[in-house]
Amino acid sequence: MLNLFNISNPTAVSFIRKVLVLFVISQATNAQDNNSNIEQYLEEIDRIEATEGAYSAELSDVLMSLGMSYQEKVDYENANLAFQRGMQLEKINYGLFSLEQTPYLREIANNHRLLGDWEQSQKAIDQFYVVNEKNFGEKDPRMIPIIESLLAWHAESYNARDPRDSFPSLAAMETLARKMHVILDESADLSDPSTPEKYLNIGKIQYMLARHIKDFGLPQESGMSITTERYGTDRNAPLTSHNYYGRGSAALQKVVKSVMEQKPPILLDQIEAIANLGDWYLIFGQSGSATKAYSLADELISSASDAEEMRAKIFGAGKLINFDNPNNEIPSDQNMNLNLVKVSMTISRSGSALDINVKNEDKVLSDDEELALRKYFKKRRFRPSFSEGKTRSMNIVLPYYLPKIEA
Repeated sequence: MLNLFNISNPTAVSFIRKVLVLFVISQATNAQDNNSNIEQYLEEIDRIEATEGAYSAELSDVLMSLGMSYQEKVDYENANLAFQRGMQLEKINYGLFSLEQTPYLREIANNHRLLGDWEQSQKAIDQFYVVNEKNFGEKDPRMIPIIESLLAWHAESYNARDPRDSFPSLAAMETLARKMHVILDESADLSDPSTPEKYLNIGKIQYMLARHIKDFGLPQESGMSITTERYGTDRNAPLTSHNYYGRGSAALQKVVKSVMEQKPPILLDQIEAIANLGDWYLIFGQSGSATKAYSLADELISSASDAEEMRAKIFGAGKLINFDNPNNEIPSDQNMNLNLVKVSMTISRSGSALDINVKNEDKVLSDDEELALRKYFKKRRFRPSFSEGKTRSMNIVLPYYLPKIEA
């Protein structure tokens, strides 16, 4: 059989050269097409201005397409000019707070983000929110999908920034989460299957905030106080551990209530929601509240036909308490990772990892690898065992993937 991947094979060399040539031609063609599109859009703008005037509504779609073409060409300066003009045109034609301008505001925010101009990006996305709020009202349920889209946008920004400079993105998420919480409390149907996830997302953001402050502290700026407010309510509210603990627990309590009202009820979902609430209490040092939540989850487990199997799954697996990824799943692309090691440890009653040891006899870890492994488990909390109304320590073996140590 012909082996095309054998570089010494003349046919393989010819094949690879053809692929490379086609790739270069494709890239050049795309660039030419983009330049051609820009010229066409500019000509169309000239035509509309000559026949319809400089403020014609027909310019709107052309300016958006022009801006996107400039953006694809990595010409962010001209992209921003096109988006800015389109936004101003919509405001002139439809009003200062017209919804028609919001696509432009979003693209302006994206464009500044691509440039690394986080301050201008934030201003544009803030205005995007303000315009929508002016049209729908602060507590209107129609604001929920808008807030959810903004939470995703800010999460992208947070992950793209240097961690020590990313607090403004996280602060904006926290403010939006509080606004969504108010809307949900006033209008959400707890029996709606989508409601638990919405409240859970609010809890996740409070967890992100707590973790960020623990790892990096609050930003210090001379002459001003840092708050998590951006959109105009409770501007002087202090940012304390009690705030995000309380807001997170309130959101997770609503997750429990909503899961309990689902039709048909799913017992495992109910148990996991209550256990997750117990996890929240545990990581914030509220051991009494954690015990009460775990007890309720254990009572529900006792009502199941496969109670022992379910109890082992909920309280015997050493689940990592991580509200960023509640399912605690290992990505499938790591299943064949040769850097997998098995780590034995004791999970204490408070969820800390103690007596950490590598079980693989065939694995010899370097000092750096062992340090990274121990640091990973020491920084994390795990769901402890629970039986007879008490949290209990347990011995367990968990998987760990050795990270690549930079030379």
